[in-house]
Amino acid sequence: MNRPSCPQVGSLILAIGLVGLSRPAAADPKPSLRVVLHVCDDKSISPNVVSRAQDGMSRIYRDAGIDIVWTKEGSSDPQLTLIILSRELTDQLTVVTTALGGTVGTREFRGRVAYVFYNRVERVARTYVKTSRRRGTNDTDNVIVLAHAMAHEIGHLLLPYGHSNTGLMRADWDAKDMRLAVHGRLNFTREQAERMRAGLPALFAETLSRDSK
Repeated sequence: MNRPSCPQVGSLILAIGLVGLSRPAAADPKPSLRVVLHVCDDKSISPNVVSRAQDGMSRIYRDAGIDIVWTKEGSSDPQLTLIILSRELTDQLTVVTTALGGTVGTREFRGRVAYVFYNRVERVARTYVKTSRRRGTNDTDNVIVLAHAMAHEIGHLLLPYGHSNTGLMRADWDAKDMRLAVHGRLNFTREQAERMRAGLPALFAETLSRDSK
């Protein structure tokens, strides 16, 4: 996996978030969403962990009736961009220490870029998940948390501003939420899934309009 250099992140306006429970919703045929993934220059972030987390995030969106199409920089213009930051770049940001990620934007403008803070993903995995001893895979915990954090932050770009009381977009994750994540039950609510699917045509139109300029 290519590891491109990251943009400056010191002055970002961040909409910070995290997670909960609910039954997924499905649609047929599934609309698609193009996402390009950047991993920012941290050799401690295993490409295998990132690849498996992509699969996990794709499953979460598939349960919501959306197909994620992962693209590479330069191959086609994405609708959204997801960047996994190293500890050094995360430390440049003025954000609460409990946040696992953030999005560029405001209440009125949702933006097109989401960030996940990998060292905090590892911390939550160590604190709440701890499945590795049962499964015999040392990095399974990180994969689970990373996949859900990625899905959550992209969700901020597709949904109205703020968090929910239930579902993947709940503000604060705890041990109960992580148990749900381990079993594939930490998902978007039905209403959230419907909102995202309804909004994708407009997002796609905006992307085409931007690319034609």
